[in-house]
Amino acid sequence: MSTKALFTYAPHRIGRHPEAEVTMTARCLAADCGWELAPTSDLAAGDEACMTHTGLNPGHDRFERQWSEVSLVTRTDVATASRAESST
Repeated sequence: MSTKALFTYAPHRIGRHPEAEVTMTARCLAADCGWELAPTSDLAAGDEACMTHTGLNPGHDRFERQWSEVSLVTRTDVATASRAESST
């Protein structure tokens, strides 16, 4: 008795979830500074908060910024897409 494996390939794609927003956080990298930006979806306001922190604290000009989003993986059905294209 032999064992055989069958592998199939199903193409997928990944992208931002349609109901999700990009959020940003930041923290000051100056020694002994604990300033952190709470997560915000207003990216311009997040940048402004970092610049304001630097203006109020000379020498605090380096930040770690992180962006995050919720992603969605979807299966792309090649056969269905081909049939839909050929019927138009």
